[in-house]
Amino acid sequence: MNKKNYSNMLLRRRFCKRVILMVTAFAISFYVSVLLFGGLKGPQVMQLTDLNRCPACYGVTVCPELYSNQITLEYSHWSNMFNAKNIFYGYTKSNRRVVLKKLAHDWELSEFDTKICKTFNLKYNCKPIELLNASNVDDKVLKTVEYNITWPDTEPRKGLVLCPYAYSLYELLQPIINNRKGNYKSEMLNIWTILNINPEPIILQVIPKSKGWPVPPYGGVCGRLEVVGYEGEPLSTLHHVAWHRKLKYAQKILEAAMDFTFKHDRFRFYLMDWSLDNIVANEKDEITFIDLEDLVILDKHISPKKDLPDWYKRYSRDYMGSGFTFSIENMCKHHLSDHNLWAACYILAGDETPLLYPIPKEINSSRPHFDRLLSACLNGDDRFRTISKLQHVIEEMLTDKQVLGFGIR
Repeated sequence: MNKKNYSNMLLRRRFCKRVILMVTAFAISFYVSVLLFGGLKGPQVMQLTDLNRCPACYGVTVCPELYSNQITLEYSHWSNMFNAKNIFYGYTKSNRRVVLKKLAHDWELSEFDTKICKTFNLKYNCKPIELLNASNVDDKVLKTVEYNITWPDTEPRKGLVLCPYAYSLYELLQPIINNRKGNYKSEMLNIWTILNINPEPIILQVIPKSKGWPVPPYGGVCGRLEVVGYEGEPLSTLHHVAWHRKLKYAQKILEAAMDFTFKHDRFRFYLMDWSLDNIVANEKDEITFIDLEDLVILDKHISPKKDLPDWYKRYSRDYMGSGFTFSIENMCKHHLSDHNLWAACYILAGDETPLLYPIPKEINSSRPHFDRLLSACLNGDDRFRTISKLQHVIEEMLTDKQVLGFGIR
């Protein structure tokens, strides 16, 4: 055998070995997926719920629907194998698309589990069911909120920030507590878990879509899985659409900023994670805020104590450098902040990829004040007044046939 033939043979062997290794790796990952998620037709939704962690879970309100296959998961082998965000998609029997969220990364849930027993002064390897024997659940719920408003520097905040006083939690939870149907202690443990992991299931019940809030419809929870309605595509993927449609999104974003600040009778909801990734739009150009994990809820009806000398003053965001920056402490010390208004203008005009920029030349020529208003919203002193003017200008533009005719992309 000459050297050339021998070299070719070695190359073929190496190639075959690589192919075999790739096929083997794929087969192993595929069958691991089958074992984990149960069945070749798609993952079994109940395998995602972690019901064995209850009552240290979110609740069981939607479990009957999941048990009876009222929701079918979309199946994508690789997305289910390597789903770092723990977000899944599915359909109801009526063909309504839904989103199923574990509300945390696997490592966050594991970290939470390691602290449960110590938190309730139970033995090191306690089982979640033993939490039902704990006698201080209400106290633990309140302490979770108290910790988040003490400006902690030992461990970062996790979950709900409710201020200025933690006792407002009982008023916030009233709609949920009034609708409870099960064991009180078990449901308070569910609330404690939600407050420590991700408050979204609580928020979606306090400000429901059914009452006009721009949030997803809440389907319920089962174990450590939340079910909400699918409401559209993220605005971050819609930069290619015609500019007049972006203007519609902007109009609704500004309306949402005002609603989160003023609409609720008792509370203000300051969103901390304003991003085009976290706002979706449907085919009707309606928008929805889909990530409600990070927010500050302020009780505007408290009786301020001596620790709040500036409570009745309006807090306007100070210049804190470039980027999306804010002061939770200042928000919580004043009865009203313009945070939501500034944040809305930031994603419209100040972000790295602002929704409304570049503004079409025709608009800059015919309405040069529009760009100035956006700039004033970002950097001016009276954002409440500026927002009102912006809303008026946008409303007028959306009735202008020339603007609506723009196919600018």
